[in-house]
Amino acid sequence: RVSRGIELQQFGDGSSSRDYTYIDDIVDGVVRSIDRRHKYQIFNIGKGDGTSLKEFLDLVQKYVGKKANIRIMPDQPGDVPYTCADVRKAKHMLGYKAKVPFEEGIRRTAKWYKDAYSTKSIKICPETQANGLGRSPSIVNIQKFTATC
Repeated sequence: RVSRGIELQQFGDGSSSRDYTYIDDIVDGVVRSIDRRHKYQIFNIGKGDGTSLKEFLDLVQKYVGKKANIRIMPDQPGDVPYTCADVRKAKHMLGYKAKVPFEEGIRRTAKWYKDAYSTKSIKICPETQANGLGRSPSIVNIQKFTATC
C-alpha cells in the first residue's frame, strides 16, 4: 500500500505494539514443532518482543522510499495496546529463537516486493510455493512455471 500510495488506516496514535515476526523465523518455529517427541503441545512462536505501529510504519517508509498516506482513526474498541508472544516454552523444548531483527525483516520484505513487482510479473512455482495467489494478482501478470522452478 505504501509503495502504491494507497491510504492506510492507523487506529490510535501508533503506540500500540505487536510481536511482528519475519516469515523465515515463523517457518523455523513451525518446522521445529513438527514430528517431535512432544506430542500435543502448543507453542507460541514469534520474536518475543513488541514493536510499535509507529516504528513499523516509519521503517516501511524508510525501506520503500515513500511517505505513507496515513489516515489516523480512533482506537478500535476492544483492541489491546500491547501483545507479544511468550516464546520461553518453544525456546526450552524446541531450541527456537527468532533470528531476523525486525528492521532487517522490513528491509528484506521491501526489497522482495520491489524486485517482484518491478517487472509487474511474478513467477509461481507450485512445487515450492503454496499457491502464490495472495500476492495482489490484480496488478501483475501471473506466470506459471513447470517443475524446473
